[in-house]
Amino acid sequence: MTLYLVSNNMVLEDLVYETDETVEEKRINRPLSIEGEKKAVKLVKKINANIIYSSNYASALATAKYYARYKNIFININSFLNDSKIGKLGNRNIKMLRFMQERDFDFKFNNGESLNETCNRMNIAINSIIKRIGNQNIVIFTHKRAILGYLLKYLDKGYNLDDRLILTYNDKVIIDDVEKDIDIIKLEILHNKIVDIDIIE
Repeated sequence: MTLYLVSNNMVLEDLVYETDETVEEKRINRPLSIEGEKKAVKLVKKINANIIYSSNYASALATAKYYARYKNIFININSFLNDSKIGKLGNRNIKMLRFMQERDFDFKFNNGESLNETCNRMNIAINSIIKRIGNQNIVIFTHKRAILGYLLKYLDKGYNLDDRLILTYNDKVIIDDVEKDIDIIKLEILHNKIVDIDIIE
């Protein structure tokens, strides 16, 4: 079977909140930008799956809806596929959190989630989906940090010239700190084991 992991990173940035939403509420409800919607329309032909799963974030669902319409199938929502929880930032920022987590996979802020915890959560969710679905191709619309967490246990770890974490498979970089509009990672799975990983451009 083939598993596609998709992250649409083009979300609306110019938002001003007049009430006291938490960081997590803002992240969950943040919609795609207009460019993100356009990218979501175009990516449907790059995927060949007949089962759709999505996190419950607005950006993931907004991306999934185009593939669901294209294939005329339902979207299964699973909150275990959500992005990694930030926790209480205080006077710190997300960039600093990510830098620290790339050096210590157990590092997290209060009420947040470490990369190892994200790895465990994502693997529980995806392994459960694979066992339930069988040999059908699956696409999961999720988030770059969640994908990083999932792949942490399967890929080789290293650091680039900017001292940022990179994950490689057969010497090919699969995950790095480069900001891409869309991330599509294709995994070939045989007997519940990953036998190949590649990037779809």
